[in-house]
Amino acid sequence: MKMKKIAAIILAVSMMSSASVFAAPEKTTEPEIDYSGEYMAFDQIADYISRLYIDEYSKDYIMAQGLSELLRGDDETLVQLLKNTLRSLDEYSEFYTAEEYKQFEDNLSHTEYGIGILMRENEDGLFEVTDFAEGNDNAKNAGIEIGDIIIKVDGKDISGLGMAAVRGMVVGEDGSEVTITVLRGGKEIDITVTRGVSVNMGTVFSYIYDDTIGYIQIQSFGIGTSDEFTEALDFMRENNIKKLIIDLRDNVGGVTAEAISIAQQIVPKGKIIDAKFRVAADNATYTSSLTKKEFDIAVLVNEYTASSSEILASAIQDSKAGTLIGTQTFGKAVIQGVYPLQNGAVFKITTGKYITRNGREINKVGLTPDEYVENEVTKFDTTDYTQFDYNTSVSLGQSHPNVTAAKERMNLMGAYDGEINDVFDTDFYDAVKTFQSMNDIFSYGVLDAVTMEMIESIISEFDIIRDLQFETAYTKFGGKLEE
Repeated sequence: MKMKKIAAIILAVSMMSSASVFAAPEKTTEPEIDYSGEYMAFDQIADYISRLYIDEYSKDYIMAQGLSELLRGDDETLVQLLKNTLRSLDEYSEFYTAEEYKQFEDNLSHTEYGIGILMRENEDGLFEVTDFAEGNDNAKNAGIEIGDIIIKVDGKDISGLGMAAVRGMVVGEDGSEVTITVLRGGKEIDITVTRGVSVNMGTVFSYIYDDTIGYIQIQSFGIGTSDEFTEALDFMRENNIKKLIIDLRDNVGGVTAEAISIAQQIVPKGKIIDAKFRVAADNATYTSSLTKKEFDIAVLVNEYTASSSEILASAIQDSKAGTLIGTQTFGKAVIQGVYPLQNGAVFKITTGKYITRNGREINKVGLTPDEYVENEVTKFDTTDYTQFDYNTSVSLGQSHPNVTAAKERMNLMGAYDGEINDVFDTDFYDAVKTFQSMNDIFSYGVLDAVTMEMIESIISEFDIIRDLQFETAYTKFGGKLEE
């Protein structure tokens, strides 16, 4: 990465910004700097040189010259300096190399990179290539054919893992390689494919309970999230849904404009937020023009509901469009500006803050829910499940309650997705072999005492969460938990 001129570019951007914004110097009160011992030594040497060196140099000149020589041709040190400089401002200011910013953008658009295949899990539990994805010929060009059965990804047996897990192994970083082992004509063939062409994973998920209660989860605010939300609302309208649960838990934010666009679809007429910046000319007020309330809304929030999520949640709460249920939110109410550099690198700095519809400043405070509800967390209890008989090993073709016990537990942990019964069939055999391999147990497909003990040990550490927050919203809208 060529970065020799990056410091000069940043300085130029800073100078241009200052020249265009401020007519006169501002009076500022800067916090006292906590100097490191290394910096104090640097400062002391520069001070001695400025007073005693045979030629006359200012202290600022000496320190600038020393820093310039340190960075000359040293991209790694420069990157670290810029990262440390921005992080010293606050926890949200950051410097990204060109490569890091590409990953950041991918996260915002919620994209991953695939190999260009469509696959299905057939009736035998095998993963069959059914077609090629439009716009991505990587798999076809590498030699994968329609009808191939995928049995391994990067050498790992995928039998019994389930479609979501297999898909997660196939997709990855743009330009990276993945080795797909396929079964074709009774032969195993290894094919290495380069990942490419983005795959949008989606950020909004919806469901209808009891034909009367809509549920929309927004996982993050990426590019296009508001369009996904609009589709979800249309789905609710088509099914005559009037009661809506919006889940913003664990949503740490993203693109602010997407959250505002969603708010404009469900928040009554009036202010959504005020955005206040150091540069007063940049101040803005975002509003909704919605004249008719369409849904009764409950919003689920927790300690990881932050930033853009808090914009949406606060607008719903302040406008009385709905109630917040859960725990105190994170409290990030500052805005970052993103500034590109000529070499593809990018930096972002905190340039403003937002104030809620009713004038609340919630940075480092968060939103207090209308109904404070904590979820209930317990360890998994296998008392009501089939118990293991550790003295009896079971092999392919046999039947035994140990198989039922193992299938129940492996299904819960995502290691087996077939029929749950006491028959040791081929699907279960493959799942046991994969489980043994992944847990450093001799992988020979026999359900022995060591394997049963490992299954029980893993499942006993599972946290079982009773979602009291969802239950509160669900029953509020007349939902019956027993159903």
